[in-house]
Amino acid sequence: MTGRLSLQRVFFLTALLILSIPPAMAQQVPPGAHVAPDADHDAQRVVVMDGTFRPSAYFPDRGAGYFTIRNDDSVDHLLKGISSPLCQNVVAHHTNQQQTDGANDLFTHLALPHDSTMIFPRSGYHMMCMGIRQMPARGSKVPFTFDILNGGSITVSFTVTDPDELTHD
Repeated sequence: MTGRLSLQRVFFLTALLILSIPPAMAQQVPPGAHVAPDADHDAQRVVVMDGTFRPSAYFPDRGAGYFTIRNDDSVDHLLKGISSPLCQNVVAHHTNQQQTDGANDLFTHLALPHDSTMIFPRSGYHMMCMGIRQMPARGSKVPFTFDILNGGSITVSFTVTDPDELTHD
C-alpha cells in the first residue's frame, strides 16, 4: 500500500457516506405540496449549465468539455453516462493527475448528492470527447446528453471555444 487512496476507494467511501446519512436529515416535502412523478421530477431537478467545449491544441480527434452539474433535488442521483453525436466516447480526465481506468469511467457512476453543485473545470476533472471525426467551428453548439439513473436524460448545448495551448488535453 502506498499510503494514497485509489480513486476507486474514494468513490466507494463517498458512496458509503452518502448512503449512511439518516433519512431524517433529508429535506421534507411540505404538507399539501404537489410532487411530480419521479422521472419528470428528477429530470427537472438535475441541471447541467455553463457547458463549454474546447478542441485540443495537440490532438485533432479530441476535445475537452467543462461544465457545472447541480442536483436541486432532496434525494441523491447517479450520473450513469455522458454521450454526444460528436464523440465516439466520452471519458473523464484530470489535468494534473495520472490517467487511470477508474478516472476514465468517472462519468459512468458519479454520485450526485442531494442539494449539491459539482464543477468540472479546466484545471480539474472534466470530460474528454474522444474520436471526433470533424471538429466543430468556434462559436457553434455541441449537444451532450447526461443520463441519470431512474431520472431520464438531459441534453444541453456546449459552446465551442478556441483550443487552449496551456493544457495538453
